[in-house]
Amino acid sequence: MQSITLDVQPRGTGKAATKAIRREGLVPCVLYGVHTEPVHFAVETLALRPLIFTTESYRVAIPFEGAEHEAILKQVDFHPVTDQPLHVDFLALTAGEALTMTIPIQLEGTPRGVKAGGTLSQPLSELQIRALPKDIPGHVSIDVTALEMGESLHVAELALGEAIELLTDPQRTIATVTAPKLATADDEVEETGLAEGLEAPEEGAEGEETPDVEAAEEA
Repeated sequence: MQSITLDVQPRGTGKAATKAIRREGLVPCVLYGVHTEPVHFAVETLALRPLIFTTESYRVAIPFEGAEHEAILKQVDFHPVTDQPLHVDFLALTAGEALTMTIPIQLEGTPRGVKAGGTLSQPLSELQIRALPKDIPGHVSIDVTALEMGESLHVAELALGEAIELLTDPQRTIATVTAPKLATADDEVEETGLAEGLEAPEEGAEGEETPDVEAAEEA
């Protein structure tokens, strides 16, 4: 997992202080953990973009008042209209203590089934794992080149190593290659019926005699 260092500054707490921070173009943040007292600080919005707008997981270095904390991004609250970050939570890491977190899945390569005309879909885009901070990857890369038409890849088939405990249900499907949909006999019958429904009426229907109004009146 790669590391990003944030340039932070202390901040006050409370609604008034939070509003003032946001008016200055800063985002209020908090760092917390099992063995860490909450640390309140602010960061420039642009400095958070590499952490927020990415599928990669990063270790975050937070230098604060003479100490440097290691953390991961835990939660981001966004403005409902502008999508600007309003508040960010960071979870402190403790060396030697396993951490449970979610990491993204990245598929690599073009499946053989896709080259043969199939379609690749990815029902599962992330994995839940448990590992020491030093062993947590930024993402999991999976080579799907060997997938043939009609084949699927499941969580149970992954090998992440002894250092990583995989918590996601092993029966979950990560990727699958489906064959193109073929026209069935029912489809052909339905299409034929629709086509016939648009044809002109039969001659017999057009040629039916209509009642002779004048003859009826004479009678």
